Amino acid sequence: MGFYPKQLASDFVIHDYRSLSVGGSAGLKDIAKRYLNARPNLRIFQNTRQQNIMKFNDDVPSVILPMGVPKWIFEVPQQPPDAEDIADFCYIGDMSFERGFHLVIEAFLENFREVDASLLLVGKPEPRLYERYAGKRGLVFAGALPQREALGLVARSSIAVSYFPYHRPHCYQTPTKLLEYAALGKKILCNDSPSNVACCEDLHINSIITSSSIFTGMTAATIETAKPNQRANFTQLAWDNVIEKSNINSYISQKINFSQ
Repeated sequence: MGFYPKQLASDFVIHDYRSLSVGGSAGLKDIAKRYLNARPNLRIFQNTRQQNIMKFNDDVPSVILPMGVPKWIFEVPQQPPDAEDIADFCYIGDMSFERGFHLVIEAFLENFREVDASLLLVGKPEPRLYERYAGKRGLVFAGALPQREALGLVARSSIAVSYFPYHRPHCYQTPTKLLEYAALGKKILCNDSPSNVACCEDLHINSIITSSSIFTGMTAATIETAKPNQRANFTQLAWDNVIEKSNINSYISQKINFSQ
């Protein structure tokens, strides 16, 4: 949610706080938005943690609209039991020094330096990071891909990797990729960020939760403990279901006549 101290000319204004402020002085930015943003008709939060952080003290209604997954994700074919995986591990997402992802790569290279293991990386890496690690043994940079194609690669890999930052605002957000991996029915490996841990506990997602660099100290025995998730357990995460449960449509329909 940006900074909007002036009221917008609209029949119905929604302030979407599902992502809190980023960058320097993020906490102060959120305080400024609390007191200086214009009064909307409705506020949206991703979870109650975000709602409690913003601490709005007025009579503006609010709804909780959690993260969801596309409905078609449940139609992505699963890897047949007798098929060979295209990679041992697959990660989709941000690859930057700012998020500390180079430490994950370093841990993978160190831990599997004497073992044939592969880490498929999907997304656009920071140029400096790509220059440093391109061509290293076991690393495969697939580049940025459309969502369907990217998740198709995850489905054909052995274990999905969820790396999520520890700092604000990420520590108050839901890791979207973790939800997608669970909806694909994958075995999951993730770092112990507050968001990953909370998400696994709240939604009963099977995942091996490790350290900040994920692969440090990883053994074959640890990998063997990974359990696949059951896709049927996560159909409630489809966006249609999430939106309906949030009750946001009732607020909008009360104010706006869509038949006109």
